[in-house]
Amino acid sequence: MHEGMYPVAKDGLIILLIFFKMTLLEFFFIISWIIILILALDIAKKQKFNALHFLVFIWIGWWLLMFSFFPDILLSIWKIFWTARWADVLVYGAIIFLLYFVLLLLAKHVENRESITALIREWAISNSSKKIIDGREVFLIRVFNEEKVLKWVIKNIIDKWYKNILVVNDWSTDNSRTILENIPWLIVVNHAVNRWWWAALETWFEYIRRYAYVKYVVTFDADGQHDIADYSKYLKAFKKDDSLWVVLWSRFIMKTNSNVPFIRKVTLFLGRFFTMLVSWIFLTDAHNGYRVFTLESIKKIRLTIDTMAYASELIEEIKKHKIKLKEVPVNISYSEYSMNKWQSSWNAINIAMRILWTKFFR
Repeated sequence: MHEGMYPVAKDGLIILLIFFKMTLLEFFFIISWIIILILALDIAKKQKFNALHFLVFIWIGWWLLMFSFFPDILLSIWKIFWTARWADVLVYGAIIFLLYFVLLLLAKHVENRESITALIREWAISNSSKKIIDGREVFLIRVFNEEKVLKWVIKNIIDKWYKNILVVNDWSTDNSRTILENIPWLIVVNHAVNRWWWAALETWFEYIRRYAYVKYVVTFDADGQHDIADYSKYLKAFKKDDSLWVVLWSRFIMKTNSNVPFIRKVTLFLGRFFTMLVSWIFLTDAHNGYRVFTLESIKKIRLTIDTMAYASELIEEIKKHKIKLKEVPVNISYSEYSMNKWQSSWNAINIAMRILWTKFFR
Protein backbone atom coordinates (compact mmCIF):
# COMPACT_ATOMS: atom_id res chain seq x y z
CA MET A 1 0.00 0.00 0.00
CA HIS A 2 2.77 2.45 0.92
CA GLU A 3 4.73 1.63 -2.24
CA GLY A 4 1.69 2.53 -4.35
CA MET A 5 1.10 5.81 -2.56
CA TYR A 6 4.54 7.25 -3.38
CA PRO A 7 4.10 7.30 -7.21
CA VAL A 8 0.64 8.82 -6.76
CA ALA A 9 2.01 11.64 -4.58
CA LYS A 10 4.89 12.19 -7.01
CA ASP A 11 2.56 12.31 -10.03
CA GLY A 12 0.24 14.66 -8.15
CA LEU A 13 3.11 17.07 -7.46
CA ILE A 14 4.16 16.99 -11.13
CA ILE A 15 0.59 17.73 -12.27
CA LEU A 16 0.40 20.61 -9.77
CA LEU A 17 3.65 22.12 -11.04
CA ILE A 18 2.56 21.83 -14.67
CA PHE A 19 -0.85 23.34 -13.90
CA PHE A 20 0.64 26.39 -12.21
CA LYS A 21 3.56 26.57 -14.69
CA MET A 22 6.26 26.65 -12.01
CA THR A 23 9.50 24.82 -11.31
CA LEU A 24 10.16 22.65 -8.28
CA LEU A 25 12.34 25.44 -6.81
CA GLU A 26 9.52 27.98 -7.18
CA PHE A 27 7.15 25.55 -5.47
CA PHE A 28 9.66 25.17 -2.63
CA PHE A 29 9.86 28.97 -2.28
CA ILE A 30 6.10 29.30 -1.99
CA ILE A 31 5.79 26.54 0.62
CA SER A 32 8.67 28.13 2.59
CA TRP A 33 6.97 31.52 2.40
CA ILE A 34 3.72 30.04 3.77
CA ILE A 35 5.60 28.38 6.67
CA ILE A 36 7.44 31.61 7.53
CA LEU A 37 4.18 33.55 7.40
CA ILE A 38 2.53 31.07 9.80
CA LEU A 39 5.52 31.31 12.18
CA ALA A 40 5.46 35.10 12.06
CA LEU A 41 1.74 35.22 12.84
CA ASP A 42 2.18 32.71 15.67
CA ILE A 43 5.01 34.71 17.26
CA ALA A 44 3.07 37.95 16.86
CA LYS A 45 0.02 36.34 18.48
CA LYS A 46 2.15 35.34 21.48
CA GLN A 47 3.46 38.93 21.67
CA LYS A 48 7.07 37.79 21.37
CA PHE A 49 7.78 39.87 18.29
CA ASN A 50 10.46 42.52 18.34
CA ALA A 51 11.44 44.93 15.57
CA LEU A 52 14.46 42.90 14.42
CA HIS A 53 12.47 39.68 14.10
CA PHE A 54 9.73 41.50 12.23
CA LEU A 55 12.17 42.96 9.68
CA VAL A 56 13.90 39.61 9.17
CA PHE A 57 10.65 37.75 8.53
CA ILE A 58 9.35 40.46 6.21
CA TRP A 59 12.64 40.53 4.30
CA ILE A 60 12.79 36.77 3.87
CA GLY A 61 9.10 36.46 2.99
CA TRP A 62 9.35 39.25 0.43
CA TRP A 63 12.27 37.72 -1.43
CA LEU A 64 10.74 34.25 -1.40
CA LEU A 65 7.64 35.66 -3.06
CA MET A 66 9.70 37.59 -5.60
CA PHE A 67 11.78 34.51 -6.48
CA SER A 68 8.60 32.43 -6.79
CA PHE A 69 6.70 34.65 -9.23
CA PHE A 70 9.59 36.53 -10.85
CA PRO A 71 12.45 34.01 -11.14
CA ASP A 72 14.38 36.24 -13.55
CA ILE A 73 15.23 38.45 -10.56
CA LEU A 74 17.67 35.72 -9.50
CA LEU A 75 19.69 36.34 -12.64
CA SER A 76 20.04 40.04 -11.80
CA ILE A 77 21.11 39.29 -8.23
CA TRP A 78 23.59 36.73 -9.54
CA LYS A 79 25.31 39.50 -11.56
CA ILE A 80 25.32 41.94 -8.63
CA PHE A 81 27.15 39.52 -6.33
CA TRP A 82 29.51 38.16 -9.03
CA THR A 83 28.59 34.57 -8.22
CA ALA A 84 29.16 31.68 -10.61
CA ARG A 85 25.54 30.55 -10.47
CA TRP A 86 22.32 32.12 -9.29
CA ALA A 87 21.88 29.17 -6.91
CA ASP A 88 25.00 30.34 -5.04
CA VAL A 89 23.11 33.47 -4.02
CA LEU A 90 20.50 31.29 -2.37
CA VAL A 91 23.17 29.29 -0.55
CA TYR A 92 24.81 32.45 0.81
CA GLY A 93 21.42 33.80 1.84
CA ALA A 94 20.61 30.53 3.61
CA ILE A 95 23.91 30.72 5.54
CA ILE A 96 23.09 34.25 6.71
CA PHE A 97 19.60 33.12 7.68
CA LEU A 98 21.01 30.18 9.67
CA LEU A 99 23.50 32.49 11.41
CA TYR A 100 20.59 34.71 12.45
CA PHE A 101 18.81 31.74 14.02
CA VAL A 102 22.01 30.68 15.80
CA LEU A 103 22.09 34.15 17.37
CA LEU A 104 18.45 33.74 18.39
CA LEU A 105 19.26 30.40 20.04
CA LEU A 106 22.23 31.98 21.83
CA ALA A 107 19.99 34.79 23.08
CA LYS A 108 17.49 32.23 24.36
CA HIS A 109 20.26 30.31 26.13
CA VAL A 110 21.49 33.50 27.80
CA GLU A 111 17.93 34.41 28.80
CA ASN A 112 17.39 30.96 30.34
CA ARG A 113 20.63 31.21 32.35
CA GLU A 114 19.68 34.61 33.69
CA SER A 115 16.18 33.38 34.57
CA ILE A 116 17.65 30.45 36.51
CA THR A 117 19.96 32.80 38.41
CA ALA A 118 17.05 35.14 39.21
CA LEU A 119 15.04 32.17 40.50
CA ILE A 120 17.93 31.00 42.71
CA ARG A 121 18.36 34.55 44.01
CA GLU A 122 14.69 34.93 44.95
CA TRP A 123 14.67 31.54 46.65
CA ALA A 124 17.81 32.44 48.62
CA ILE A 125 16.45 35.78 49.85
CA SER A 126 13.02 34.31 50.64
CA ASN A 127 14.62 31.60 52.78
CA SER A 128 17.03 33.94 54.59
CA SER A 129 16.51 35.46 58.03
CA LYS A 130 15.34 38.74 56.41
CA LYS A 131 17.11 40.62 59.18
CA ILE A 132 17.02 44.42 58.95
CA ILE A 133 20.49 45.94 58.47
CA ASP A 134 20.91 49.29 60.20
CA GLY A 135 24.05 51.41 60.58
CA ARG A 136 26.57 53.44 58.61
CA GLU A 137 27.82 50.63 56.33
CA VAL A 138 27.43 46.97 55.47
CA PHE A 139 30.21 44.72 54.16
CA LEU A 140 29.27 42.25 51.44
CA ILE A 141 31.26 39.01 51.24
CA ARG A 142 30.77 36.23 48.72
CA VAL A 143 31.95 32.85 50.01
CA PHE A 144 32.77 29.82 47.90
CA ASN A 145 35.02 27.26 49.57
CA GLU A 146 36.98 29.77 51.66
CA GLU A 147 37.42 27.76 54.89
CA LYS A 148 41.18 28.36 54.95
CA VAL A 149 40.93 32.16 55.28
CA LEU A 150 37.27 32.90 56.07
CA LYS A 151 37.62 33.31 59.87
CA TRP A 152 40.65 35.56 59.43
CA VAL A 153 38.88 37.82 56.88
CA ILE A 154 35.79 38.24 59.06
CA LYS A 155 37.92 38.84 62.18
CA ASN A 156 39.77 41.68 60.41
CA ILE A 157 36.46 43.41 59.69
CA ILE A 158 35.15 42.88 63.23
CA ASP A 159 38.38 44.14 64.80
CA LYS A 160 37.75 47.52 63.10
CA TRP A 161 34.33 47.67 64.78
CA TYR A 162 32.33 47.19 61.59
CA LYS A 163 29.36 45.13 62.73
CA ASN A 164 27.22 44.65 59.60
CA ILE A 165 28.35 41.80 57.35
CA LEU A 166 26.07 40.26 54.71
CA VAL A 167 27.41 36.99 53.29
CA VAL A 168 26.30 35.13 50.19
CA ASN A 169 27.31 31.52 50.66
CA ASP A 170 27.57 30.50 47.00
CA TRP A 171 26.94 26.78 47.65
CA SER A 172 30.29 26.04 49.26
CA THR A 173 31.21 22.35 49.39
CA ASP A 174 33.89 22.65 52.07
CA ASN A 175 33.48 23.67 55.73
CA SER A 176 32.64 27.32 54.94
CA ARG A 177 28.92 27.02 55.66
CA THR A 178 29.59 25.52 59.10
CA ILE A 179 31.98 28.36 59.92
CA LEU A 180 29.36 30.91 58.91
CA GLU A 181 26.63 29.22 60.94
CA ASN A 182 28.84 29.39 64.05
CA ILE A 183 28.97 33.19 63.85
CA PRO A 184 25.36 33.93 64.89
CA TRP A 185 25.25 37.68 64.17
CA LEU A 186 26.27 37.29 60.53
CA ILE A 187 23.52 37.65 57.94
CA VAL A 188 23.88 34.72 55.53
CA VAL A 189 22.05 34.15 52.25
CA ASN A 190 22.56 30.71 50.72
CA HIS A 191 22.52 30.08 46.98
CA ALA A 192 21.10 26.62 46.23
CA VAL A 193 23.48 26.36 43.24
CA ASN A 194 26.91 27.91 42.72
CA ARG A 195 26.32 31.03 40.56
CA TRP A 196 29.60 32.94 41.10
CA TRP A 197 30.41 36.58 41.76
CA TRP A 198 28.03 38.18 39.28
CA ALA A 199 24.96 36.53 40.80
CA ALA A 200 26.14 37.19 44.36
CA LEU A 201 26.45 40.91 43.67
CA GLU A 202 22.85 41.31 42.55
CA THR A 203 21.68 39.03 45.40
CA TRP A 204 23.35 41.42 47.87
CA PHE A 205 21.89 44.43 46.15
CA GLU A 206 18.37 43.01 46.14
CA TYR A 207 18.61 42.08 49.83
CA ILE A 208 19.83 45.61 50.63
CA ARG A 209 17.02 47.22 48.63
CA ARG A 210 14.51 45.31 50.76
CA TYR A 211 16.05 45.17 54.22
CA ALA A 212 18.89 47.70 54.63
CA TYR A 213 18.97 51.20 56.10
CA VAL A 214 22.63 52.10 55.67
CA LYS A 215 24.65 54.86 54.05
CA TYR A 216 27.44 52.82 52.44
CA VAL A 217 27.61 49.36 50.86
CA VAL A 218 31.07 47.74 50.61
CA THR A 219 31.96 44.75 48.42
CA PHE A 220 34.82 42.81 49.98
CA ASP A 221 36.60 39.62 48.87
CA ALA A 222 36.70 36.56 51.10
CA ASP A 223 40.09 35.32 49.86
CA GLY A 224 42.15 37.75 51.97
CA GLN A 225 43.47 40.02 49.22
CA HIS A 226 41.68 43.23 50.34
CA ASP A 227 43.01 45.45 53.12
CA ILE A 228 40.31 46.60 55.54
CA ALA A 229 42.46 49.64 56.41
CA ASP A 230 41.87 51.00 52.89
CA TYR A 231 38.20 51.55 53.68
CA SER A 232 39.13 54.86 55.33
CA LYS A 233 40.26 56.13 51.88
CA TYR A 234 36.78 55.51 50.50
CA LEU A 235 35.20 57.38 53.40
CA LYS A 236 37.54 60.34 52.85
CA ALA A 237 36.52 60.47 49.17
CA PHE A 238 32.84 60.61 50.10
CA LYS A 239 33.49 63.22 52.78
CA LYS A 240 35.40 65.38 50.30
CA ASP A 241 32.64 65.26 47.67
CA ASP A 242 29.09 64.71 48.88
CA SER A 243 27.87 64.33 45.25
CA LEU A 244 29.77 61.03 44.92
CA TRP A 245 27.66 57.88 44.79
CA VAL A 246 30.27 55.24 43.92
CA VAL A 247 33.96 54.88 44.78
CA LEU A 248 36.02 52.17 43.08
CA TRP A 249 39.41 50.71 43.82
CA SER A 250 42.50 51.26 41.68
CA ARG A 251 45.74 49.36 41.77
CA PHE A 252 47.31 51.80 39.28
CA ILE A 253 46.15 55.33 40.09
CA MET A 254 49.38 55.74 42.07
CA LYS A 255 52.07 53.42 43.43
CA THR A 256 50.54 51.03 45.97
CA ASN A 257 51.62 47.90 47.81
CA SER A 258 49.97 45.64 45.24
CA ASN A 259 51.88 42.66 43.87
CA VAL A 260 49.93 42.34 40.61
CA PRO A 261 51.52 39.75 38.26
CA PHE A 262 52.78 41.11 34.92
CA ILE A 263 50.34 39.18 32.70
CA ARG A 264 47.49 40.46 34.86
CA LYS A 265 48.71 44.03 34.42
CA VAL A 266 48.70 43.61 30.62
CA THR A 267 45.16 42.20 30.66
CA LEU A 268 43.89 45.00 32.89
CA PHE A 269 45.68 47.61 30.75
CA LEU A 270 43.81 46.41 27.66
CA GLY A 271 40.61 46.25 29.67
CA ARG A 272 40.82 49.96 30.44
CA PHE A 273 40.72 50.90 26.76
CA PHE A 274 38.00 48.40 25.96
CA THR A 275 35.84 49.85 28.75
CA MET A 276 36.50 53.37 27.45
CA LEU A 277 35.54 52.42 23.88
CA VAL A 278 32.35 50.62 24.90
CA SER A 279 31.14 52.75 27.83
CA TRP A 280 33.01 56.04 27.30
CA ILE A 281 34.23 55.90 30.88
CA PHE A 282 37.97 55.86 31.48
CA LEU A 283 39.08 53.92 34.55
CA THR A 284 42.65 53.29 35.60
CA ASP A 285 41.56 49.84 36.84
CA ALA A 286 38.91 48.23 34.65
CA HIS A 287 37.57 45.39 36.82
CA ASN A 288 37.09 46.38 40.43
CA GLY A 289 36.42 44.09 43.37
CA TYR A 290 36.75 46.47 46.32
CA ARG A 291 33.93 48.99 45.84
CA VAL A 292 31.82 51.28 48.00
CA PHE A 293 28.32 52.36 46.94
CA THR A 294 25.80 54.69 48.49
CA LEU A 295 22.39 53.18 49.19
CA GLU A 296 20.90 55.54 46.56
CA SER A 297 23.11 54.06 43.83
CA ILE A 298 22.18 50.48 44.79
CA LYS A 299 18.50 51.34 44.31
CA LYS A 300 19.18 52.40 40.72
CA ILE A 301 21.67 49.77 39.54
CA ARG A 302 20.30 46.48 38.14
CA LEU A 303 22.61 43.65 37.06
CA THR A 304 21.50 40.80 34.80
CA ILE A 305 24.61 39.41 33.06
CA ASP A 306 25.39 35.88 34.24
CA THR A 307 29.15 35.88 33.52
CA MET A 308 32.29 37.78 34.54
CA ALA A 309 31.16 40.52 32.14
CA TYR A 310 28.99 41.71 35.06
CA ALA A 311 31.79 44.13 36.06
CA SER A 312 31.46 45.92 32.72
CA GLU A 313 27.67 45.86 32.99
CA LEU A 314 28.07 47.58 36.35
CA ILE A 315 30.03 50.39 34.68
CA GLU A 316 27.33 50.59 31.99
CA GLU A 317 24.67 50.97 34.70
CA ILE A 318 26.69 53.71 36.40
CA LYS A 319 26.89 55.58 33.10
CA LYS A 320 23.23 54.97 32.27
CA HIS A 321 22.04 56.52 35.53
CA LYS A 322 24.65 59.32 35.42
CA ILE A 323 26.10 58.25 38.75
CA LYS A 324 29.21 60.17 39.81
CA LEU A 325 32.18 57.95 40.64
CA LYS A 326 35.78 58.26 41.77
CA GLU A 327 38.75 55.91 42.06
CA VAL A 328 41.00 55.63 45.11
CA PRO A 329 44.33 53.80 45.42
CA VAL A 330 44.27 50.56 47.40
CA ASN A 331 46.73 47.91 48.51
CA ILE A 332 46.03 44.43 47.16
CA SER A 333 47.92 41.42 48.48
CA TYR A 334 47.90 38.44 46.10
CA SER A 335 48.85 35.15 47.70
CA GLU A 336 49.28 31.77 46.07
CA TYR A 337 45.88 30.88 47.54
CA SER A 338 44.03 33.86 46.04
CA MET A 339 45.75 33.56 42.64
CA ASN A 340 44.68 29.92 42.38
CA LYS A 341 41.09 31.14 42.54
CA TRP A 342 41.52 33.59 39.66
CA GLN A 343 39.89 33.17 36.31
CA SER A 344 42.22 32.71 33.34
CA SER A 345 43.45 35.90 31.65
CA TRP A 346 42.25 34.37 28.37
CA ASN A 347 38.71 34.68 29.69
CA ALA A 348 39.02 38.40 28.96
CA ILE A 349 38.18 37.56 25.34
CA ASN A 350 34.94 35.87 26.42
CA ILE A 351 34.11 38.88 28.60
CA ALA A 352 34.68 41.29 25.70
CA MET A 353 32.48 39.22 23.37
CA ARG A 354 29.71 39.02 25.96
CA ILE A 355 29.79 42.80 26.53
CA LEU A 356 29.52 43.47 22.78
CA TRP A 357 26.72 40.91 22.48
CA THR A 358 24.75 42.49 25.32
CA LYS A 359 25.28 46.05 24.12
CA PHE A 360 24.51 45.58 20.42
CA PHE A 361 22.49 42.37 19.94
CA ARG A 362 20.05 42.24 22.86
